[in-house]
Amino acid sequence: MSRYKYSGRTELSKALLRRKADAQCLCNHKHWYGAMYLMGYTVECKLKVRLMEKYDVDNLKQLEDKLQIKLKKSVDAGTHSIEYLFFFIGARNRLIGPQGDQTYLQAFHLCQRWRTEWRYRPEEGKENECIQFFEAVEQLLRFIERNI
Repeated sequence: MSRYKYSGRTELSKALLRRKADAQCLCNHKHWYGAMYLMGYTVECKLKVRLMEKYDVDNLKQLEDKLQIKLKKSVDAGTHSIEYLFFFIGARNRLIGPQGDQTYLQAFHLCQRWRTEWRYRPEEGKENECIQFFEAVEQLLRFIERNI
């Protein structure tokens, strides 16, 4: 299977919405880690879509090629790392808002804790952690939508 099978801008935009709905369903059924795991993908998808828009490309392979030329080094556009994707966007310095508001920065720090390895966690998790994570994801999605 190709590494870039579902890597188009439209596909990732649709996946973002689907994973968000899936995460909410799991949250409603008190499957906290599963919900958080899927909710984390919404940030990843949103960042990848924004990067493709910024560099005027249609898929992750084209994005990777453009970033490698720009940065003059090997790049993995298929990464799951929110921090790595944020580096490509170049918006980290904008996370602190007017008058030193750190709402977005705090949301970023909480979201960057997300790991794909969460899918292997056997424990249920905690409701309050899930709610905090969902709120942070929503904050970061708003930041990405308004500032990138």
